[in-house]
Amino acid sequence: MRNGHNRKPKRKTRREFLIKSTAGALAAGAFGPYPLRGYAADPVNIGGLYPVTGSLAQIGVGCVNAAKLAVEMVNDAGGIKALGGAKLNLIVSDVQSDTTVTRTETDRLISDNKLSAIHGCFASALTLIASEVAERAKVPLLTGSTSDQLNKGRHFTFTPFARASQFAEAQLQMSKLVDDKPKVAVIFENTAFGTSTSNGLRELAPAQGVEIVMFEPYSAGFTDASPLINKVKASGANALFSVSYLNDLILIVRTVKQVGLNIAINGGSGGFVIPDFYKNVGKLAEGLQGVAHWNHDMDDNAQRVNAEYKKRTGEFLFEYAGGLVAQTFMIAQALENAGSTDP
Repeated sequence: MRNGHNRKPKRKTRREFLIKSTAGALAAGAFGPYPLRGYAADPVNIGGLYPVTGSLAQIGVGCVNAAKLAVEMVNDAGGIKALGGAKLNLIVSDVQSDTTVTRTETDRLISDNKLSAIHGCFASALTLIASEVAERAKVPLLTGSTSDQLNKGRHFTFTPFARASQFAEAQLQMSKLVDDKPKVAVIFENTAFGTSTSNGLRELAPAQGVEIVMFEPYSAGFTDASPLINKVKASGANALFSVSYLNDLILIVRTVKQVGLNIAINGGSGGFVIPDFYKNVGKLAEGLQGVAHWNHDMDDNAQRVNAEYKKRTGEFLFEYAGGLVAQTFMIAQALENAGSTDP
């Protein structure tokens, strides 16, 4: 935080505020009304790092739509009062579902713009890269990514939602709905998201009374799931935990049906909570269980935002997109408390 000559000494920096009250901003102010007033100040730039092309584009496009809606909500309700009603200005950068592009785009976004904060990328493999760049530049980054690695040694990276290990605990508890002594096959993409969640499952399973009978990574973006699912079939598992994003999950669920495997399927976030999943697998999605850190029907405020999002996009406000609305309001609240655009 750079020092300003006119700043009151007791005013918190945005980073300090985020550390102490991210959860409070979500609970108390994420969807609350702001009094109307005119816009007198320069806009406040917020960066948005999202994959709107590539394998994660379906999620990324939805996140951008949600971020634009949230920015509009803040601005229509009077902007940032502590900054004279300043509007939020969202600057989106496409990281193309690629780690190398994520690094260059994060650097370019920060170098080319005076940013107060960034939100993104939701995919842990991308966020780990983006956070390295943001940390060096000392620009706060809020993310819905779940990897526990993001909470190690970082001071400007904020993960206000559930960690991968917490997803794992919820999945294990849900497995007992299938059998008193669940035998679980765990398959996971070999990325930060897949590895962190699956490791959490393996570490926590004994204490939950769950037996892991198969623990198998696969290459994200694979085109033939038959060998993997045949291993699941041979393992004797009565539940399948698939830690996968959308395209892989579609392939896995279809293959389970094709090989005639009758098994309960549970997922920790990822592709399970995306509208395109049901569009692609139809009735095969019925009965599947998923764990998410946000849902559009969790309270009246979320339902109102969901209704507006659905009116604009034709889709429900899914987990990552809903988290983006909350993150935008967290940044707005941090700006209010800091009274400054300085990171």
